[in-house]
Amino acid sequence: MNKYGCFSDKDREFVISTPDTPSPWINYLFGRNLNAFISQAAGGCAWFSESDIGRLTRYRFNGLPVDSPGFYIYITDAGQTWNPSFRPTLAPLDSFSCAHGLGYTRFESSKNALNASVNYFIPYNENVFIWDLKLRNDSQEAKEIRLLTYLEFSLNVMSKDTEAYLVCGNQWRINFDEGLNAAHVDYFAFGSPLKTHSFFASSEKVSAFELDREEFTGKGRSEANPAALARRLGNSQIPDGGAYPCGCLENKINLAPGEEKRITYKFASAENKAEAETVLGKFSVPCAVDSAFRELRSRWNDKLEVMKIETPDSDINAFVETWLPYNTNVTAAISRSISSRHVGSGGAIRFRDTMQDLMPETLFSPGHSRKMILKVYQTMLKSGRTIMGVSTRTMTSDNPDFTRGDAALWGVYTVHKYLSETGDFSILDEIVPYFDGGRGTVLEHMERGLSFTAENCGSNGIPLLFDVDWNDMLQIFTHYEKGPWESVMIAEQFIYAASLMREILESVDKKDFSGYLEAKSAKFAQILESDLCWDGKWFRRLLLFDKSIGGTNNEEGKIFLNTQSWAVLCGRLDSLKCRTAMNSVEELLDSRYGIRIFSPPFTKKGDGSFFDSNLGGAGENGGIFLHANTWAIIAEALLGNNKTAWKYFSQILPPKRSAENADLYSVEPYAFTSWAYGPGHSLFGKGQLSWLTGGAAWLHIAASEYILGVKPGITGLAVNPVIPEQWSGFSVHRKVRGKICRIDVGRISGSSGLDININGNRIENNFIPYGKLNPAS
Repeated sequence: MNKYGCFSDKDREFVISTPDTPSPWINYLFGRNLNAFISQAAGGCAWFSESDIGRLTRYRFNGLPVDSPGFYIYITDAGQTWNPSFRPTLAPLDSFSCAHGLGYTRFESSKNALNASVNYFIPYNENVFIWDLKLRNDSQEAKEIRLLTYLEFSLNVMSKDTEAYLVCGNQWRINFDEGLNAAHVDYFAFGSPLKTHSFFASSEKVSAFELDREEFTGKGRSEANPAALARRLGNSQIPDGGAYPCGCLENKINLAPGEEKRITYKFASAENKAEAETVLGKFSVPCAVDSAFRELRSRWNDKLEVMKIETPDSDINAFVETWLPYNTNVTAAISRSISSRHVGSGGAIRFRDTMQDLMPETLFSPGHSRKMILKVYQTMLKSGRTIMGVSTRTMTSDNPDFTRGDAALWGVYTVHKYLSETGDFSILDEIVPYFDGGRGTVLEHMERGLSFTAENCGSNGIPLLFDVDWNDMLQIFTHYEKGPWESVMIAEQFIYAASLMREILESVDKKDFSGYLEAKSAKFAQILESDLCWDGKWFRRLLLFDKSIGGTNNEEGKIFLNTQSWAVLCGRLDSLKCRTAMNSVEELLDSRYGIRIFSPPFTKKGDGSFFDSNLGGAGENGGIFLHANTWAIIAEALLGNNKTAWKYFSQILPPKRSAENADLYSVEPYAFTSWAYGPGHSLFGKGQLSWLTGGAAWLHIAASEYILGVKPGITGLAVNPVIPEQWSGFSVHRKVRGKICRIDVGRISGSSGLDININGNRIENNFIPYGKLNPAS
């Protein structure tokens, strides 16, 4: 049981019972272009389109008080002021709950027999952020209530807001529009790629306002104890820029005993004033707000209906069925750009990252996945090299020469997953432009990407690292010790990608490229199994002329996780070597909180000088990189080691980690986290950077396709579960090629075997071709 909250399966919510969580536990709200995140204490930030150039409200990262500012409502009743979100005033409450749901966050609090419920959400495909407040007087006496709102407006371009406000703060104006009953933010700063008009309005007549932050807080104060609470508002505006703006709107209401009243605050934004006004007017009556919220919930429920699970573990049911798909939707939607820990300095397309994020979306949002796959392939050059960090608005990059040696391979994995889920092979014939001119089909892009990897090899015969591969920290070696370095992991990844590509080519009867892929895979496999890459008990990580990293000859960085797990995933290397390598992982890298990315951590570079990167046990320097743990789960499942696969899976599950010690784990129990501090570090076990990780996509694949074992392929559905001994069985309701199927798995009495039924029919050999797959009745 988590000490701070629990899953509500019926409502698909995580309900937080105390606001003082170990770190901000946030949720994401999405509209057409307007998005936001909000914490369990209403801290948060809103942005338009991209978080680095469309920042609408301010959030102070790495400062005090933590998790501020945000989206606050102050309630003053009989001389006492409090917030439904507890913060920022920190006034004690009689009751508190915060329910994070799918696209909304709801606070329900009370003090002195006044009940407050405020629901924050952004309607589907709209650009308006709604704060829907309901107040109920549960006392026997009439109440006179004063309400104040608070949020801080930000310059759209984050760097201008943090580094150049002295100048750029004079390039916008903030006034009160009497006709719209709203604060109006007119942002036109020079050189900004995105200029917006934003309105913050109340459904009730605003009795007074403050749009100048200093007038609201008073000198030397903060939003925790603003001077505005103790005096009349002065209706300050910022017609000529220069000051720091905020959105404080005042409403005064009277409540008879037992009476309930409702006020809706609306924050709308658009690239032109008329559109912003139109959006604001759409939700001027309560029934429109209610209808929008019902639609939002209905759309999320419909989206998640494509896969439902029933296992003996309720936390796994809630996390894998609801919150993990929701997490992957977040990463796919915002390009891992912003959270309470990540400042949101870039929301660009990153070929490697975006393709991974899209993998689960091929099931939950196939149309969006198709659209994004086509867009991401526009960031590939005719050579097959991909461009790093391309703006979604301008399709340009600030760093076009940076090269990830592995990038193009991730596209093959995602397209194969899309084809397996949808059967839509027409995507392969779609014409997509290359980043440097010219056009080609998606299939041609995939072939060029594979050829780029296969043809750019070093003196040892395996693919070049270029600047870096998946493991970002390896840049420190390419920077200080010039290569060309060669990557064992990329060679393994190529073999896996080539095998998937051959399946695709076979299915569309275009086999000319298959022979090339087979020859290159055979060559790489031979080198990988040689003493160049095989160290005796595991596979090395990097090669450079006559030296290597990731072997017993290295004092530091002796063994890396990824080259062991991908040796198994690639499906071609010697089984005994693969088993030996994974045994070494369990012996040398595993810990109670997950598997380290490598060990021992680096303390010095190759020349003996200080290793000026993360300290040992932090992040990619010997920390527990949870993204990489997902591949170890898959590897053990493929090797048939059910017990080890389940151990690796269960020990990194957020609900399990948080239930064991929420204060140590720190981050949300309902979202996956990128990494945790490793053994030897003073913060061993503490989670870092939740939500924004490609590990969420891979954990979903590990859970659904390898633990539960339900894996669609190009030609049919395979079911190969890896479940703990204490489970008697489980069920999965899942859409497969447009058909909803029920998969029931149960233990055979007196045996370790499993009985597998699809739609009531027992299947043989754990596989059924799509032609024989009938939908559930």
